Amino acid sequence: MLPIAARSATVRRLRPVKTSGQEELVAVAELHQADAVFQGGGVKGIALVGALLAFADQGWTEWVSVAGTSAGSIVAGFLGCGYAPADLEKILRTTPYAEFEDFGPGGKFVGGGINLVGHHGLAHGEAFHEWFADMIENQTFGDVAKRGKTLKMIAADITQKEMLVLPDDLPNYLDPKTKQPIVIDTFKVADAVRMSMSIPFFFQPVEVTHAASGKSSTIVDGGMLSNFPVWLFDVDDRAPERPTFGFRLYGGKSMTPGGLHSMMQRVAWPVAFGWDMFGTAMEAWDKRFMSHSTRVRTCPISAEGVGTVDFNISDADQTKLLESGERAGQDFLAGFRLEDYFNTYGKKLEPAPVAVS
Repeated sequence: MLPIAARSATVRRLRPVKTSGQEELVAVAELHQADAVFQGGGVKGIALVGALLAFADQGWTEWVSVAGTSAGSIVAGFLGCGYAPADLEKILRTTPYAEFEDFGPGGKFVGGGINLVGHHGLAHGEAFHEWFADMIENQTFGDVAKRGKTLKMIAADITQKEMLVLPDDLPNYLDPKTKQPIVIDTFKVADAVRMSMSIPFFFQPVEVTHAASGKSSTIVDGGMLSNFPVWLFDVDDRAPERPTFGFRLYGGKSMTPGGLHSMMQRVAWPVAFGWDMFGTAMEAWDKRFMSHSTRVRTCPISAEGVGTVDFNISDADQTKLLESGERAGQDFLAGFRLEDYFNTYGKKLEPAPVAVS
């Protein structure tokens, strides 16, 4: 991979423009804005950052609207809170992944088993939550908006049987302190990300009070319903101002934690069965219904055999994922043309007039 210092160089690209009624390709350096949607995939999400580095090398340096599910919401959260891809590479190299397995005393088999029975998840999820909140300095969605960015993520309310787009749907729930509907601008990004990455049976779900019913709702990983919401920023009433790129992971191992699957099949087969169903939901739905408009703007990234919950990932595997993402980004951009772009509604980018000298 290129050294971080080399990634900030300005790269000239081509964009279509209209001059005298004709469309031409004019080299411009200032066209660098795009939106991005990131698929979930647990630890495999490291590869998403590699792809972002490749995009930065080609001049795509400003991500205006960002969204994701599960691990994708983590990457989107960092970008929305002001981090650059090169920053994320540094962070990932020092992230204490193993500490996110906060099973408690007795490890995954004892502490995790107790948590699973009592709280519906092996790990508490607080170690990750505290780490992420600290990394983004407890920023709120209001802070993101002040930066001129849009940040969204997907979660699932399995009590109300609804897919949630956060932060849009947050006012449907009550703030535990005020007992009033949640105010989006003051809601912490880390709290929303914690909802989106609550992998069923692995991390404890988040409980919030549903405003209309007054009952507690259980919020889990959005990958159950849409693990790759590339459609999220599409509109049908006008041409898009900038492209939305999707970053999709494929491959990798089963999401069941190492050493647990065979035990679960014998002792707690419903949990193993549930894990397998969730893993299928994460992969199959969005893959089956990928349209041509989705493929045109989606960068597929190999997970290189890494598992969703491989939190004891080695430095070598981290490097493998980053390099896989970077290769995928390079390959995608080598064949991408702005004039071929269109969204879910068939809307193509409207070329902006640029003076040609």
